Amino acid sequence: MKSILVLGAGRSCSTLIKHLLERSEDCDWKVVVGDIDLAIARQKIANHPMGEAFKLSSTDNIERDKRICESDLVMSMVPPFLHVSVAKVAIAAGVSVITPSYLSPEMEALDESAKKAGVLVLNEIGLDPGIDHMSAMQIIDEIKADGGKMIGFESYCGGLVATESDNNPWHYKISWNPRNIVLAGQGGSATFKDNGRIKLEPPHRVFRRLRPVDIDGCLYKGYPNRDSLAYEKTYNLEGVKTLIRGTLRVDGFCRSWDILVQLGMVRDDVHLVWDEGISWSEWTRSFLPASTASMTVSEAINSTVVSDHETNKRLEWLGLFDIETGPSKASGSPAQIIEALLIDKWVLDEGDRDMVVMWHRFEYEKDGKRYEKTSQFALEGTDSVYTAMSDTVGLPMALAAEHMLVEGGFGRVGVDIPVSSVYYQPLLPKLKELGIVFKESLRTIS
Repeated sequence: MKSILVLGAGRSCSTLIKHLLERSEDCDWKVVVGDIDLAIARQKIANHPMGEAFKLSSTDNIERDKRICESDLVMSMVPPFLHVSVAKVAIAAGVSVITPSYLSPEMEALDESAKKAGVLVLNEIGLDPGIDHMSAMQIIDEIKADGGKMIGFESYCGGLVATESDNNPWHYKISWNPRNIVLAGQGGSATFKDNGRIKLEPPHRVFRRLRPVDIDGCLYKGYPNRDSLAYEKTYNLEGVKTLIRGTLRVDGFCRSWDILVQLGMVRDDVHLVWDEGISWSEWTRSFLPASTASMTVSEAINSTVVSDHETNKRLEWLGLFDIETGPSKASGSPAQIIEALLIDKWVLDEGDRDMVVMWHRFEYEKDGKRYEKTSQFALEGTDSVYTAMSDTVGLPMALAAEHMLVEGGFGRVGVDIPVSSVYYQPLLPKLKELGIVFKESLRTIS
């Protein structure tokens, strides 16, 4: 019997663990889950006979490393900065690793040692990155194989809230790591190509450059992510005129979030101390000029940055104008203080359902004509535990694990990401069977 080790049992792991356990009898494997919170690991195992839970230590890696060496495959769902440590131990033990996180330079540096050990360290095999890579590359390869020449590529993805569970003015609830939500747009300037010109949007302007995207009749707004230019090489798109990867939010979200960015209320590069017992109103005022002290908080914001009534209503709904309540702690980075507030205000309550949307646009030339092809999907979660986010992060990982342990593998070793046909050909049809279905449309532009 084979053994799959899942390190981490957070909110994005629910579907992964559930699916692996459901397949345990047919695939003849056991599923070992470790987390620093043993109760959460046990909860995810749910007394399944083929599951085992153990406690990860926050001070040493003795038990973790022992478990890695005893496994046939490691699914690393720990915070991204820990993936390299996990991979090093796994490579030394001759064990392959799967992670949904972006490939870091430190992880890429392990390529040679992984190849020598004959193991695959597969990164970016979740939702975004992951499903986006495979679904985009399948169509890009098809266009090229059919004689088309790529001119432009855009890709946007968003983790949102299902319409029936949308009961707040932000039209948003948290279904994944809240820290990543708060720090969105702060990973450096966004760089991309737009109609032949290289563009750069610094963090304080990212949420102002919005692209309207229609998915199933619903209008979303997309903002650019990080370094889109890197995908010119990753996706073999050298010479395209447009290349943008971004994130989707419901209309209005970005305008209001931009106010927090402009005022410095989501900065994570400074540690501040406020008076004990400070109210949210006074905390918000600490980011506003002293000259606005005689104004209401809403008026002070309007005089400091470009805002509007609906935007301020969203800030007020968060409680940022409240004079009766305040932050639970009076020190930390502004981002940490805001994160604690959002976890409470944007909670996905029991019975709530989230939604994931993804949209690609391909522009290409063939036989003297120009075409536009779009590909999109929308998926709603089952409940607040088995979310669409959990499904779309966990299912690609689970299917990759089965392909590696049961179906002979991908024929790859070393450190890799799923941007070739060896990954999308076996995995995309299986994702379709599990409900992740892309709808495509094609039109002639000229």
